[in-house]
Amino acid sequence: MPPTIMNKLILWDVDGTLLYSGGVAGEAMRAAMARVYGRSSTEARHSYAGKTDRQIILETFADLGHDALLATLDQFTSTYIDELTSRRAEFLARCRVLPGVAQALARLAQAPAVQSVLTGNLQPIAKIKLDLMELSRFLDLSVGAYGSDHHRRAELVPFAVARAEQRYGHRFAHADVVVIGDTPNDIDCGRAVGARTIAVATGPFSLDDLRAHAPDTALPDVSDTEALLAAIFG
Repeated sequence: MPPTIMNKLILWDVDGTLLYSGGVAGEAMRAAMARVYGRSSTEARHSYAGKTDRQIILETFADLGHDALLATLDQFTSTYIDELTSRRAEFLARCRVLPGVAQALARLAQAPAVQSVLTGNLQPIAKIKLDLMELSRFLDLSVGAYGSDHHRRAELVPFAVARAEQRYGHRFAHADVVVIGDTPNDIDCGRAVGARTIAVATGPFSLDDLRAHAPDTALPDVSDTEALLAAIFG
């Protein structure tokens, strides 16, 4: 039997699109900042939306200098992992998978598509969250793109495409790549490389906010699986 041809690469954002962490991840990140840098950010969640973890660190502690901050990223990552794993019970109690997500992931797992993530999270942080919410089984996290790869989200799609092409031996044209997210930054990063963009209003931005950035499709959430499939494959 010939192998299935994977003709779409679907890249899901994590926070605000697949799940809501109930503020636990933010608490863990701020605690890690305090341990590594001596202080934490006081910015609101809305200001973090769509930014990579590396970008947040570089902006929050800009006074320490770009090169000095890059040298601390491994230490920050390990500290963040420690803070988040120590809050496992809290995360399970307060986090939730967003409406329609499990059904959509399961349905797409039967489609001729590769599902992964494009997220501002550092790679191990994304994996912890998705493992705890039992979503990793639907996703090939080895071909995702993460805040660990680059501090600018607009640079992330090519990382995911290159990894998917190497793993699956299939060339994904720009139009075969689908970015699904809940912020203007998700839309902008997909459009920058000619990917199809689907915006979902499950984060801090309304449908009107998202439509102002001209995604290919804007949905209130992914509860309507047929509408999502039409947006991806249509």
